[in-house]
This record gives sequence, structure tokens and C-alpha cells, in this order.
Amino acid sequence: MITGGAGSGKTSFALQLASTLGKTGMWLVSRWPDKDKEQVAPSSFAWKIIETDPLLPEIIDTINVQSNPYTARNRVLVVDSIAVWLYGEVKAAAKLNLDEKAMKAHVEMRVEQLVQSILAYQGAILVITNEMNGGWDETVAYRRLFHEWLPAINERLAARSKQLYLLTSGIAVELLSKQVKFGRDLG
Repeated sequence: MITGGAGSGKTSFALQLASTLGKTGMWLVSRWPDKDKEQVAPSSFAWKIIETDPLLPEIIDTINVQSNPYTARNRVLVVDSIAVWLYGEVKAAAKLNLDEKAMKAHVEMRVEQLVQSILAYQGAILVITNEMNGGWDETVAYRRLFHEWLPAINERLAARSKQLYLLTSGIAVELLSKQVKFGRDLG
């Protein structure tokens, strides 16, 4: 799992790390709603890029089910990013005109689908997410749900992660082993 603030270098680091873990890669890309497409981060790794919104859990499950188990160990899946996917989910749930309790139940169901699809994945998987800033006092229901669920997802996935990187200004700190690694030192 790779986490950090916006613009901290998470994607670039994940792609560089992925290229050390396998021979082929699938980059599952979520986008901020209404945002122009970003440039692909530089990498020497051959990527199959799949835009996932809003079907990230279903796409991970499909890749997992349709994969040859003998080649799965040579493939790396990069999920970019949980925060973007969740923001899209809560915003879409708000458009369903549900009351707040029903909207929360809908988002909870989708979050559970995503967490289970990530945990069930057979092979190397790098999950990119964002750290939440403290002190938010949101009055809009879907934003409250985002601020409630992102830390919960992060905590669940971090607890099951073999490695957990926190990025700040392009510097990655591996939190589980407490080693500092720089993206440029991976390859």
C-alpha cells in the first residue's frame, strides 16, 4: 500500500516499485470527476492501462478470475487510487437521491466489495491511496461519507499489507520496516 498527500509522488513511486516486482503490469486508473486526463507517469515497465471508474471492484475481480494462476506471479496490478474511486462513489451515491442513512449503506456495500476484491487478488498488487487531513467539518453528506470512509478503508488495507509506504515530497518511508527508500533508488 502506498499513501501520502496530493502531489507527493505516490503514482510515480508505485510504478517504479511495480517494475521491480514483475514482468508485466496492469495500471488501474481512476480519475477525479470532471478532470482532464493526466499524463502517464514515466516508467520503463510495459503497462496495460485500464480506466476503472466506477467499476474498480468488478474489474479487479474479473482480472483475478480470468488470470492464469501460473502467470499471475509475474504480473503486478497497480490500483490508482482508492481515494479517487471513493470520491466518485460517494458523489454518485449522492445523485441517487437517497436519504443519508441509505446513501451510507450504499457506499458501505461498495467499499466492502472493493476491499474484498483487493484482498482476494492473487498476485502482486500495489494500492495507492491518500492520507486524510484532520479537522474537516463537512456539512455536505457525500463529503462527510468520503472523510469517514477513506481512513476506514486505508486502515483495513494497511492492516493486511506486507509493505506500507508513506510519501512526502517524493520521499517514501516504508512504515512497517521503518526503512527510508527513494524512488530513484529502486531500480
